[in-house]
Amino acid sequence: MKHTTLKVLVDQFDAFFIDQFGVLMDATGPYPFAIEAIKKLSEYNKPIILISNSGKRSEKNIKRLEKFGFDLTLFTSVITSGEVAYWTIKNKIENIGAVRPKIFLISRDSDTSPINGLSCDLAKNTNEAELLIIAGSESDHKSIGYYTSILKPLAAKGIQAYCTNPDLVMLTPNGTSFGAGIIAHEYEKMGGLVTWFGKPYQEIYKFALNKIPNIAASKVLCIGDSPEHDIRGSFYANCASALVQTGVSESKTEEEITNITTNSDRPDFVIPTFSF
Repeated sequence: MKHTTLKVLVDQFDAFFIDQFGVLMDATGPYPFAIEAIKKLSEYNKPIILISNSGKRSEKNIKRLEKFGFDLTLFTSVITSGEVAYWTIKNKIENIGAVRPKIFLISRDSDTSPINGLSCDLAKNTNEAELLIIAGSESDHKSIGYYTSILKPLAAKGIQAYCTNPDLVMLTPNGTSFGAGIIAHEYEKMGGLVTWFGKPYQEIYKFALNKIPNIAASKVLCIGDSPEHDIRGSFYANCASALVQTGVSESKTEEEITNITTNSDRPDFVIPTFSF
């Protein structure tokens, strides 16, 4: 684990996988240094791929990035866990045949984008649900008890769940709170079956690496703020990793970072911010 800066690391790698929340922005908007950092990084003419645990599809995230002032032409691709999950679920539904399954959706702000375009119907209640998608958390104003009361009847019926955002911690305008990953873990505790998408699970890395077939994984630097998601995922994808001391790691002390004992969660590098 080496403390360094993004400027020092650029020449050592051929491509960059960059997290969204906690690296480029928080819950209120972009970090003041991030837009300029993307511009400077693009001057090296190396692929820049955003990989995010957003439960929303890539298009929704692209619109938000553009709204915040990021130049999307500088990104090789924007890949979200919601996008990876969408295509997996779409293929599953198509393999079922003509039946339109009723999906119970847990998301943020009543967002239905995770299922828009799928050959399915939105379940109005848990009684008619045939599949469950856990795409987001509203834990800044809803308790875990609220979610467990929803999950219990679904788990009792053996409903298959798909977690399209495995984050355990989420950034909110008022600080951090529990993410959709915690809700999905509660479902597993009840005996529910969960299929996971996003970091640290490897499907999203396969999507990203397929965008740069001529670059070895070992020459990719993954930059993120979560040891449990960004750093662990890059470890199993055989990529290098850099932990930024913003986002969920902003409150971590130097000692806490240095004392990370799980090998897969120890970053190769630590940088203070995503900036030059």
